[in-house]
Amino acid sequence: MIIELFLVLFLVSNILVIMEDDLIRALVFLALASVFLILLLYLYRATDVALAFSIVSTGATTVLFLAIIKKLERFGYERKRL
Repeated sequence: MIIELFLVLFLVSNILVIMEDDLIRALVFLALASVFLILLLYLYRATDVALAFSIVSTGATTVLFLAIIKKLERFGYERKRL
């Protein structure tokens, strides 16, 4: 039952990444999708893969994408303000 819940949450967060216009929010949803995937890997007893993926995905990739988004502001990208 919990695996199905994490699968649905993983799917919903990936759909939100695709549908989001704001890059920062899309990055947050992408990090959230990575967390759900890490939990799924842990539940399937692939702890070594989950540990490696957590370091790469939620750590390095999120920081890299955030730096790229900050660089985009130099070229005219503006965040949508609410």
